[in-house]
Amino acid sequence: MKLYLIGTPIGNLGDMTPRAVEVMKEVPVLAVEKWTDTVKLLKHFEIGEKKILNYDDKNSRRMAPKILDFLQDQDVALVTSAGMPGVSDPGAYLVEQAREAGHEIVPIPGPSALSTAIAASGFSGNFWFVEFLPRTRGKIVKILKQAEELETNLVCFESTYRLAKSLEIINELYPEIKVFVGKEMTKKFEQYLVGTAGDFLARIKTDKDFSRGEFALVIHFGK
Repeated sequence: MKLYLIGTPIGNLGDMTPRAVEVMKEVPVLAVEKWTDTVKLLKHFEIGEKKILNYDDKNSRRMAPKILDFLQDQDVALVTSAGMPGVSDPGAYLVEQAREAGHEIVPIPGPSALSTAIAASGFSGNFWFVEFLPRTRGKIVKILKQAEELETNLVCFESTYRLAKSLEIINELYPEIKVFVGKEMTKKFEQYLVGTAGDFLARIKTDKDFSRGEFALVIHFGK
């Protein structure tokens, strides 16, 4: 049987592809990151009722065998809350397990915060995606230094609560380097900005709303 990997909107529901909608209508079982997010899609696109299994960071090892059981006699679609499965979520583990069990993997390409940030940055060169930066200063510094040595643009996601800390470290080490900030990408209050880390730190101090939301950063070490 087939495990479909369905790309879903990262903000704007208009970015859902017709093929993704069609597959979700046909597949009887959905493995989803968050039930409420998927139900919103089902209602918006009039997809109808489905067997829904929760599959997330906390239960992926426990749920993967159960999903494989369903795959014995019916197709399953893996649906994250936003973007492509397997990018900054536990989708890769399920893909690995399903492939080893002999099931066909069928990606249904769609929106991706990673490719959106890369495209909107306007930076040339290679890109290194590290998902979220580490929590400790030492590990963040190590990654930044590695990107500098490799001369590759560093791409990461960042949360409201950690944005300022990450920018402070970047500003300390590389005060002149260009940084792209994608805020609330494809959503109502989306912003796509390029400046130094210092520029954004100054903005955070004067605009409390700026640091609220979901962010993607691209640090321009590329050549």
